[in-house]
Amino acid sequence: MEPRAESLPDMADEKDKCQRWRKIAIDQLGYALNLTLVFAIATIGYWFALLKDRDFVPVSSAKCTMILSLLALTFSGIVGFTCVLTRLWDFRGTARRACGQPAAPTKDELRGLGTITWVLFYIQLVAFAIGVGALAFTLLLTYGGKLK
Repeated sequence: MEPRAESLPDMADEKDKCQRWRKIAIDQLGYALNLTLVFAIATIGYWFALLKDRDFVPVSSAKCTMILSLLALTFSGIVGFTCVLTRLWDFRGTARRACGQPAAPTKDELRGLGTITWVLFYIQLVAFAIGVGALAFTLLLTYGGKLK
């Protein structure tokens, strides 16, 4: 007795599910990367607006955290931009490989670009968190006396 066609797992359907979830993961990485990059740049803008404000006079320890925040936010922006470029190189290489072009990168090279992208993304997130935390600490040191 042969197994019925309905009882056999549909391999094409499983592959479609896998591809769909991979696309969702790629899209979500792009959204998170771009959002963090925009927030880092916006926070740097806020940093300079604070610096320009005549009423903002940070105490000496707050000046150190203010500088730390600028360095961390700038680093986050640079790493985020580098991560975007790495993703573009990865996508371009994947497209070349899918089209069978002779100049296409190897699978190992593409895996390496993917790994670099994720490492840069995590570094960007950590640098952004440090920058925002340091800026928040600066504001707390400067204006914390008003909470009494």
